[in-house]
Amino acid sequence: MGFLSIGIKMLPYIVTCVDSVERFIKGPGGQKEDAAVAMVHSILQTVEVGTDKDLLNDAEVNTATRKVMQAVVALQNVIKSKNG
Repeated sequence: MGFLSIGIKMLPYIVTCVDSVERFIKGPGGQKEDAAVAMVHSILQTVEVGTDKDLLNDAEVNTATRKVMQAVVALQNVIKSKNG
């Protein structure tokens, strides 16, 4: 399984993590983002086993995951502003 297909398959999990954090955690954005990153890291632990890759200790993977989450939140905020 290539990294691109792993990333695409992880997108729904990232969206779910962001939605869960937004729904259940109150506090500053940085704390919410850290909580969502922690949830995604739990998912990545499972992916690591299947790919035999060390994804969690890779700074590029962590940075990219955080950027995807920020993009998801930005998209959700724009959609909310258009619907409200």
